Amino acid sequence: MSDPVVLMASLARELSQKRPLEALLQLTVECAAKIVSAPRASVRLFDATRTRLIATCRAGEPLHSAPGEFQIGEGLMGWIAQNNLPLRTGDAPADPRFVQRADVRDPIGAFLGVPLVSNNVCFGVVSVVRPDKHAFTEAHENLLMLLAGLCAPHLEMARLTRLAVIDPLTGVFNRRGLDLVLPEDSDIGVSIAMCDLDHFKSINDQFGHAAGDEVLRRVGRLLATVMRSGDGVVRWGGEEFLLVLPTIELGRARRVVERARSWVENEGIEVAGHPVPVTISVGVAERRPGEPRDSLIARADDALYIAKNSGRNRVELAA
Repeated sequence: MSDPVVLMASLARELSQKRPLEALLQLTVECAAKIVSAPRASVRLFDATRTRLIATCRAGEPLHSAPGEFQIGEGLMGWIAQNNLPLRTGDAPADPRFVQRADVRDPIGAFLGVPLVSNNVCFGVVSVVRPDKHAFTEAHENLLMLLAGLCAPHLEMARLTRLAVIDPLTGVFNRRGLDLVLPEDSDIGVSIAMCDLDHFKSINDQFGHAAGDEVLRRVGRLLATVMRSGDGVVRWGGEEFLLVLPTIELGRARRVVERARSWVENEGIEVAGHPVPVTISVGVAERRPGEPRDSLIARADDALYIAKNSGRNRVELAA
């Protein structure tokens, strides 16, 4: 185990620098893994609804083949979040609170997790695992609690700042977040795509507004998955999403967006056991030299209007 005093001092210096949420999360998990000599560490934060713990950052190889979520009270992570208490178990699968997931890559032995707390309210969980059983001691638990106490204020401030620009329903950026992915004064080359869910009113009318909300959530996550690293997804309003694709010209942007359109069409979205047909119409525009952001968005919106009036479920390019 690395010298905890040295690690904590180094972490405190790093935390004193103004950093985005992702960088703070990475500092937290890397220090957590080192301080207890664990090959894997993770941080999970509550989503905007405060009902699900979502995997946000990790150190070491991922334990699951796909990022998993835990409802509050579900599994070891959910128990920590619900009770706002640390949890140390020498044999995780034998613990009655453990939830077995089919996509676990390697056997789990010892588990140690502690809550991230702000104003006596848990907003996330830091956890470490080892393949060997009974590997964590009370001293490890105290060290991880100390680390969580040191990191929590910085993480919470960054998290709240981020939530201000995140749409709580879909988890993508809201309109305030547009300045992060497409600054007004930016002069970089960029293409954008305005997307609209086809016949969304009929989905609400036929399946109910709760089903409509679930469709919006699914489409938002799907668009965020399909986009390239560095692209932005913004919920523009209602059933509209704006995709921001930096440093990409119109032809390549069309291919990326066409892939997204196809994925939405073929996703096979179900709500309460009922298949819900979902497609999107898209208008794509490439920024002209010196063009204001509002003009670029207006041209993409004009192209979207053409797509919707040309049969929907299609991609049209701005003139």
